[in-house]
Amino acid sequence: MTQYQELVLKRAKQIAAEDWAKGVANIHLHRTNSMWYEPNPIKVKTRSVLDVTYNDGRITRDDLEIVPSQYEGDDLVREWEKTNSLEDLV
Repeated sequence: MTQYQELVLKRAKQIAAEDWAKGVANIHLHRTNSMWYEPNPIKVKTRSVLDVTYNDGRITRDDLEIVPSQYEGDDLVREWEKTNSLEDLV
């Protein structure tokens, strides 16, 4: 049974990282055009927008994705490991 322990732990990390990726890293309500990810920097905003950044690097504005996920697969697990550990899985 111990021969599969490493595979089981790897899969457990992948599952945990996928759940963690859906978590919110920060929320930003603003009217500025100076954000690095601004899709329309020339267009003047007449109302506030709500930007949500998720743990996987994805950014949505008013529920529309404007920056896709920055981490997938092993990269996502490495990002997850920066703030979590195997003890969090048990």
